[in-house]
Parts: sequence; C-alpha cells; structure tokens
Amino acid sequence: MACTSEQSESTEQQSSTGSETELGEAPDFEVTTIAGETVSLQQSLAENKPLVVYFTASWCPICAKNWPVLSVVYPDYKDKLNFVAIGIDPTDDEQVMRELSEEKGFTFPITRGYPDVMVDFGVESQATTVGVNREGDIVFQKNKTALSEEEYRALFDELVN
Repeated sequence: MACTSEQSESTEQQSSTGSETELGEAPDFEVTTIAGETVSLQQSLAENKPLVVYFTASWCPICAKNWPVLSVVYPDYKDKLNFVAIGIDPTDDEQVMRELSEEKGFTFPITRGYPDVMVDFGVESQATTVGVNREGDIVFQKNKTALSEEEYRALFDELVN
C-alpha cells in the first residue's frame, strides 16, 4: 500500500476501463464525515445522484497533489453529485483528518480511516478515485494517480451527464 511519487508516474495513464480491476457494482457502504454527515451508496441512489469516492491517507504524497485540485473542482459539482474522501489508514482518526482538512483548506467531505470500505471496493491503494453512476455501477477507477483539474472535470462530467 506504499505511495511514492515514482509510482504516480507509472499509473497516471491507466484507462478507466479497469485494466487492473474488474469494474462492477459498487459495494454498499456508509461512512460519517468529520463534519458528522452520513454518506452512503444507498443515499446517492435514493437522491438519484452519481457518487465519487476518493481513497486517501494523510501521509500520501500523491494524495497531497490531488487535494488542492479536488478543493477547486468539487464546489462546482457539489449539487450534481455526491463526493466523499475516505481515509484508508486506521491511524488517520477523526482528529488527524480534521487537522489535515483545516490545514489544507479542503472544500470536500472527508472521513477518518475506514480501511474496510477500501477493501470492499477492491481498491489496493490510496490516491484512487472511483466513480459510481446513478444505477450504482462503478464506471471508472483511477488507481494511485494524481489527476489534473481538467481530468477531474472530465470524469465528473462523465458521471453527471
């Protein structure tokens, strides 16, 4: 599960067709953000909104590249899709993630470490972005990669349109 800057280069171009992971139905999950809000697959389906799940860790250098990009992009989509950044490390407790969020100025919902959700999604690393459509199917999974603002906008547009 190590996350290094060298690895980001090799997986940046991974296709959204899931060459590494079989894409299918998203697992049912429910998490609580550091703001006390509940985010779940069932909630997104009930609201008829697509869902983006970003798996992160406080110590991940690739994640640190994505946080400012997500903070710029997310506000433009917050009414069109549900989004949650889920911590994958159990030592990333609520206090660690709250301090990180405040220090970095996150505009998006984030949780403490829920490693079981990562396992349920079949994700093997932090810095992974997963898109789930309105039917609950995973339509893209970008593994262990830093994405640009344009790349995130294209992925989010794919979900909401």
